[in-house]
Amino acid sequence: MDDKKELYYKYFQEKILPNIYEIEKYRLKLIKNLIFSSLFFFIIAAGFAFLFIYVMLNDKFNPILFPIILFFMYVFFIKSIINFILVGKKYQERLLEDVFPLFLKPVANFKPWPKNYNTETILESQLFYNFDTQEDDASFFGFYNRTNIIFSSTNLTMPVKGVNKPNLFKGTIIQLELDRSINNHVILFSKNEHKCNSFKQVNPNIQELNQYLYVFAKDSKNIAFINEEFWSIIRKFGEIYTAKGFELSYKNNVVLIAIRQKRPMQFGFLFKSLLNAKNYDDLIDRFIVIYDLIDLLNKN
Repeated sequence: MDDKKELYYKYFQEKILPNIYEIEKYRLKLIKNLIFSSLFFFIIAAGFAFLFIYVMLNDKFNPILFPIILFFMYVFFIKSIINFILVGKKYQERLLEDVFPLFLKPVANFKPWPKNYNTETILESQLFYNFDTQEDDASFFGFYNRTNIIFSSTNLTMPVKGVNKPNLFKGTIIQLELDRSINNHVILFSKNEHKCNSFKQVNPNIQELNQYLYVFAKDSKNIAFINEEFWSIIRKFGEIYTAKGFELSYKNNVVLIAIRQKRPMQFGFLFKSLLNAKNYDDLIDRFIVIYDLIDLLNKN
């Protein structure tokens, strides 16, 4: 097992576990209420379905009664399904509020950070040329291996007129201020992202990377950090963060990663126990892949 994951597991047993028993009781109560209410609505829907079949078999057609029966049958059936969605959303909010902060301490000692702090860095990265405002839902600062880390749940809105401005970007933005500089500016982005820049496109000698990413560099000769190990870690970002789109800027000593996601900080599942450390692997791995990238870039 990875040393960093062992550290998280140990911290979980010693520091986190004693603080989440009440939340686990809340989860179990939520499941009981959910099953009872959804079953109740499903039974009502089944009753209307039975009534509909009965009327059909007995050839008692009624142009007013039929639509009413069908309407209530679908309403209660859909309500039994929507219940799971609404309760799941409520549970996610509780996890973000009470459980997520408990995982910020290990390794990098993350702390809440001022929102919209890294707007200038985002502009300098040249990943987003034209956005109106940056709206962080949450932002955190940590320090690991001589590197400052800022990660944020961020919305960048498009510069259009109107009250409800569409999102140019919604997801996670990670900023690394490294101990060393590459004296270059390199941009990578997944091929489903439609971007343009003035740099020269390069094709590293990594077939799988070239299949999924475009690579541009101000100095095409100074990209030695892009190797198989680097690609292995970058690929993990896409997998672990369930990325819909991926972008990376490495300018001198600053790395900026933008991962497009529908729900940036979501983790956990209603039907998984909060008392088992392995059930947090999806969250823990999001931190560990950042540390792995820092270790690699500071090593090269």
